[in-house]
Amino acid sequence: MLEVGRLTLRLEHSFVPMSTSHVAECPDLGPECEGPVEPTPFNHHIDQFIFETSVTAGLAVTSWLELETRWTLRVVDVNPTYSELDGTPKVLNDDIHHHDETIVDATDPWLLARLAHKNGDFMGSMQLGMTFPIGRTEEDPYRLGREGRVHQHLQAGSGTVMPVVGVGLAYDIAPVTIGLSGIAFVSAYENDEGFRAPSRLYASHRVSVSLLKDVLRPFVGVDLAHETEEYWQGEPGLEGSNVRTELYGSAGLAYRFLDPWTVDLSLRGRLATLTHAATFDVPIMVGLGVTTSFEIWSAHAAEPVVEQRVEDGATVFEKKAP
Repeated sequence: MLEVGRLTLRLEHSFVPMSTSHVAECPDLGPECEGPVEPTPFNHHIDQFIFETSVTAGLAVTSWLELETRWTLRVVDVNPTYSELDGTPKVLNDDIHHHDETIVDATDPWLLARLAHKNGDFMGSMQLGMTFPIGRTEEDPYRLGREGRVHQHLQAGSGTVMPVVGVGLAYDIAPVTIGLSGIAFVSAYENDEGFRAPSRLYASHRVSVSLLKDVLRPFVGVDLAHETEEYWQGEPGLEGSNVRTELYGSAGLAYRFLDPWTVDLSLRGRLATLTHAATFDVPIMVGLGVTTSFEIWSAHAAEPVVEQRVEDGATVFEKKAP
C-alpha cells in the first residue's frame, strides 16, 4: 500500500491572528490587593499573532509502516494595550502580566510510527508515537503573579514526553474521497516546574474532489478541537478552568503543479465554542503548504500506492499510480 523507500517531505506555514480582552482586578493585580485600599480594576486588551513554520518528514520502510517526524518553529507577536473601565486609554509601563514582545521558539517535536492498510476502496491508518520536551517552559506564572513578579504564560513546550495516538479512515468514491481522522496528545504527568499541560484531541472530517486527473483537489471539512484542564502544582490556574471544546469549518485547494510537487492553501474559521472557558477571538486561520516526495531506495509496488500526510491536523490520503 505504501511505496517502500519513498521519503515524503512537507513544508507548512500557518498564520493565526488572535485577540482578547479582560478586566484585571484583585487578586490578579498581585500584592497591591493586600493594601488598605484595593487598586481600581481596568481593562487589558491583547492582540496576538502566531506564525508557525513546520517541516514534516515521513519514510515508508515497509508497505504498511511509515516513520514520521515533525519539527516546528513558532513566532508569537504580542501587543497589549490598556484602558479604564469607561474606555479611556490607560498607559501602563510596568505590567507584570503582559509584555509588548516577539517570542521565537522551537516547539516540542514528535516522532510517530504510522501503520497503514488498504481494503478495496477503504484506506486506514493508526499512528503511535511521542513528543519530545525540547520547547521552552516557564516558572509557575500564577505564583509569580501573586508575588508581584514579572511572568510569562506563553510556553513553547510541555516539559514532558507526551504519548501520541492517532487514527485515519478514508473511503474513495472516485473522484470523491471522504476522510475521518483524529489525533490525541496525552499529558500524563507534570514537569519540573509543576506544570501539567492539557491533553489535546483533534478530530477532522474532510471531503475532497479530484479534478483534472488529480491536478486540482478542492476540499471542505469540519474540525473539532478539545483541550483538557491545565494544572499548576496540581490545581487549575487563578483564572479558573480552561477546558475548551471548539468546532471549526475549513476549506481549501491543493494544486499538483509538477508531479510529485503539490501546493495547498487552507482557510479555517471557528463555528462554535462548546465550553465556557475564556478564549481568544480568532477571525480566521490561514495555512499554506508544499509537499513532495523522493525515492530513497527502489521498491516496486504491484498496485496503486497511497500517499499519506498530515494537513492542518487531518490525515490526508491520496492514491497514486506506482
